[in-house]
Amino acid sequence: MAIAPEQSVIVVGAGPTGLALACELAAGGVSCTVLERRLVPSTQSRAMGLYSRTMEVLDLRGHAYGLVALGRPVSRMVPARGARVDFAELDTRFPYLNVIPQSRTEEVLQQRALDLGVTIERDAEVYGLAQDGSGVTLQVRSGSGEWEESADFVVGCDGAHSVVRELAGIAFRGRTYGIAPILADVRLRKPPPDDVLILSGGGGVMVSVPYGDGLYRIAVARRDRPWTREPVTLEELGEVLTRALGFDPGPHDPEWLARFKIHQRIADQYRLGRVLLAGDAAHLHSPLGGQGLNLGIQDAVNLGWKLAAQVQGWAPVGLLDSYEAERRPQAERILRATDRATRVATTASPTVTALRRTAMAKALSYRRIRKVAGESISGLRNGYAAGRGARVPGGGLRGLPVRAGQRVSDLTVPRVGAAPVRLYSLMRDGRFVLLDLGEDGGCAAVTEAWGSRVSPVRVGATMPELPGVGALLVRPDGYAAWVDGDQDPGGREERMRLALHQWCGVEGPAPQPAPEVTGGVVSVAPEPAASQEPASVDQA
Repeated sequence: MAIAPEQSVIVVGAGPTGLALACELAAGGVSCTVLERRLVPSTQSRAMGLYSRTMEVLDLRGHAYGLVALGRPVSRMVPARGARVDFAELDTRFPYLNVIPQSRTEEVLQQRALDLGVTIERDAEVYGLAQDGSGVTLQVRSGSGEWEESADFVVGCDGAHSVVRELAGIAFRGRTYGIAPILADVRLRKPPPDDVLILSGGGGVMVSVPYGDGLYRIAVARRDRPWTREPVTLEELGEVLTRALGFDPGPHDPEWLARFKIHQRIADQYRLGRVLLAGDAAHLHSPLGGQGLNLGIQDAVNLGWKLAAQVQGWAPVGLLDSYEAERRPQAERILRATDRATRVATTASPTVTALRRTAMAKALSYRRIRKVAGESISGLRNGYAAGRGARVPGGGLRGLPVRAGQRVSDLTVPRVGAAPVRLYSLMRDGRFVLLDLGEDGGCAAVTEAWGSRVSPVRVGATMPELPGVGALLVRPDGYAAWVDGDQDPGGREERMRLALHQWCGVEGPAPQPAPEVTGGVVSVAPEPAASQEPASVDQA
């Protein structure tokens, strides 16, 4: 017999991916509990910072500026002597890498999740999982006992050694590199001159990122240094840094010294029934480029609104499956790119090293190419296939500045009868936003049949940033769902209706889910008796 879920979604793992997902679900009106086996948050931070697109998707829900206050903006990366990647000219409100320890990112997201009503249970280790057509049941234990948790869906955001992935029986294929990089947060008496420095050659690669107050994040890997369990010493770190830089930077007062293994793996599937995966539980890759944390948070923002729609009963067929269809190719691209970069960066061949440096210096010396490289690394160029948006006939789509699946920048939106407003500020509640540029407001009127799922904005005139666009439907994660040109306004309202069916389900009030998979009850970490199930209380 299926156990009635006590809350809509359980997220396993209170790292940045899990916390970002919990925020998304809560903003979408879905009850959520986060289970975390660690008793206290980790102070160790493998991730070095947040790129522009990650800051943008966090800004969609108002999370970004707390991170800006705690971070340090870095506007360029130097991947080789004489070459650089610029962020400063990017079309975004966050034209930089926000250098911030992962632990501080977790602090901000955790507080935001708590403010939104998410329950976070620590010292809660998942050791069993069963699912059926109506929900998922987890076996959980802590120092005080064992109990069960149940929900409509469970999402594994529990990292490289994901218990959720293993219990669900999802394969995690790939390999492990034969090198053992050193990771350190350390002060330097003689630091390198550049903001973010990446040096390679002689079979090694070094990345240096300044955190501020004299503290540097250092990652260094050498092909001739195989894995060992011996602890890292300052002397060893100083030796490999001297070899990479050509001078002794004088490392001292370390806050963290560690070795770690690099894996190249991806889950066979991101969803199996009512169990889903996100972040490192779904994909692992070389940390060169610092994409891991960013990839995980963007997984969470893509998944959150789709899962909320599924739980609330209005998701059109296939919407939840589009999470894997959109995010897995992004992970595969990052895996290929970081694998290629790591192999080249740690090659012992002086010829390959010299050719690489020459090619990069020549290519990145051109301003336009530097900007394109910045857009790619920052995530601003990354989008999704048109997918569902391509199923609706367009009204003169050629030459439009944005198409379905592309990122929509944070435009300043004029409004009929109201003051202009930032687009992203209109998206705080996780709804679709329709920009109706037509004079009659016909498309805005169409959205009324979908109630609170869509927030219509009457612009009433063309926008310089959107030439040729008559209407634009923006997804809750800031990508274009549907774009209509202004050459054929006569059929636009019907096309609008078709697009809303594709993305927002049927007209009318959102259907209510079946009783056995709903409930506003959120369990609190119990003190269970040995022979009875723990009690649960309604979340305030």
